[in-house]
Amino acid sequence: MSPGGSARPARENCPIRQNQGMNDEPAEACQRQNVDGHQSRSRTLQRVIAFTDAAVAIALTLLALPLVDFADQSTARQSVADLVHQHVGDILSFAVSFLVIALFWRTHRQLYERLVDYDEVLVVLNTIWLMLVVFLPFPTARLFVETRLRADSAVFYVANMLAISLLALAQTWWIGRRPSLRTSPDPEASPALLPPVALSVVFAGATLAAVVSPTGGLALIVLAPVVQSAAVRLPRSTGG
Repeated sequence: MSPGGSARPARENCPIRQNQGMNDEPAEACQRQNVDGHQSRSRTLQRVIAFTDAAVAIALTLLALPLVDFADQSTARQSVADLVHQHVGDILSFAVSFLVIALFWRTHRQLYERLVDYDEVLVVLNTIWLMLVVFLPFPTARLFVETRLRADSAVFYVANMLAISLLALAQTWWIGRRPSLRTSPDPEASPALLPPVALSVVFAGATLAAVVSPTGGLALIVLAPVVQSAAVRLPRSTGG
């Protein structure tokens, strides 16, 4: 096993043939075992990614359920315009949460495109990240049911996003420190830390702002995609 915890099959474990006349069966069997092990780990990595994508899709779907409840509770006499006006804050909360989760998923997808292997630490970090993503509909729904925005609900909501961004940062750092997991071991090909750091700073600022002004804290979330896009375009001042 490598120092980074990766259990990628190692070819050097196979016996080296010394003579042409030597029986090749043990070496060939070992090589086949290594190939099979690598293919098995590759399938497991793809399963982890597919499971993550499916769970994120479910989380996005759950965000819309409170809006469906509002529509079910509306009367036939109520116009669509009145219904939208009555729940405009809820619709905006849904849109922001949807876009933020989509942003997290996009970052996750780009990060995992660099992988050819995994280790258990990365799986644990990804599982916690996924748990927080799937949990986000709960603080979002909490915002939906309030007639007046409360500071604790806003902090709860934004702090959940901050935790997600910190777990994304942890995964980026871990992959950057484990060349054996990536498609290219070149340090220049390691994922940049600046974009997830920038996102974490935005959500940390939004969490603090929500303590003083719930509306102001939620408004700062809008800066997340702008700040991340700017961070991606900046020269990489920090490696993985």
